[in-house]
Amino acid sequence: MSDDPVEPEVIAPIVPGVARALSPLLRRIALDVGGTAGPNTYLIGIDEIVVVDPGPDVASHLDAVAGCCGDRLRWIVSTGAADASGAASLAKRSGAEIVGVPGIGPAKAEQLAFGDTLLGTEFRLTVMPAPGLDVARVCFLLEEERVLLSGDWFPIDDPDTPVERPELVDPDAYREAVEGLRRKRLRGIAPVIGHLVENAKVALDAALE
Repeated sequence: MSDDPVEPEVIAPIVPGVARALSPLLRRIALDVGGTAGPNTYLIGIDEIVVVDPGPDVASHLDAVAGCCGDRLRWIVSTGAADASGAASLAKRSGAEIVGVPGIGPAKAEQLAFGDTLLGTEFRLTVMPAPGLDVARVCFLLEEERVLLSGDWFPIDDPDTPVERPELVDPDAYREAVEGLRRKRLRGIAPVIGHLVENAKVALDAALE
């Protein structure tokens, strides 16, 4: 058995404005904030695409998102964790439908409640509650890959891209939700800012501690 030290895994930096495939169904485009990586926009699906957290109404960012989606963009949703003012512009240029969640973003005719699922050709995206904070938030679970799109509800230890989280006001509700996620055996957690967390079990255990 070799005694050579194990080199730590090098995580490639997030390049703002450039789409990065995180899995077969999930891509990420980070907003360019003065040359640094800002909030993440996620694209889910292949033949039909849902955009999660579209970001602000910044032409360069929306161009990047629309360019990746082409004519396949069907829905736009938000976790409530970032400025989503670009949703209207993105919907106008693509014909996509903005799907609201009560308490998150503008009210729309099409609404999803907790536990509802948005069905695409290749994916099921389930609305998950994000309780315990002093502001309204929602998470989305990509069922096929068991990846949680967590917004800023879940604490992510990413020193390269720190994010100020909302205040925790109901620890019991938060703990109950985290324990429910542990039972789902998540494979990954995709936050609003920073890298994909690939060891979800360790992250969830740390949150409970």
